[in-house]
Amino acid sequence: MISYIPTFDSIATRLAALGYGETDAAGLAALAAGHEHLIVMLSADPHQFPEVADNAIIVPEVLKALPDAGFHVCWANPQHSRDIAQRYGVLKYPALVFLRHGEFVGMIVGLMDWPDIVHRFAELRVAPVRRPPSVGIPVSSAAGAGACTR
Repeated sequence: MISYIPTFDSIATRLAALGYGETDAAGLAALAAGHEHLIVMLSADPHQFPEVADNAIIVPEVLKALPDAGFHVCWANPQHSRDIAQRYGVLKYPALVFLRHGEFVGMIVGLMDWPDIVHRFAELRVAPVRRPPSVGIPVSSAAGAGACTR
């Protein structure tokens, strides 16, 4: 059986048809400041990570299950997703980053079972803002390679 894996362009077309706007790292702050509850859909190449196409189906369905949640949704293409992912400590795709007035609330990475994802959306709707997780700080030596001494 051969399964169809959409291109990112076809995913982007679906997201745009849903009324979700595209963003990048530079435009995200202004977009987020204008919305109390913002979900940023981060993605990668669907041929490498086929599950990124699932969020284009899952997110609208979850929002139907939570009609009064007031979430605004935007998305980033794979390149811009990498830039935004670094800011919020995202290490896995697909990822949904939840912001409140531009401040980090939490994220959902990968896919979840239906009851779990609906519950997680509802939790993140009321969760307090917090500091985003870090992906680490690069460590380097001012003295250069081989400079370790006892």
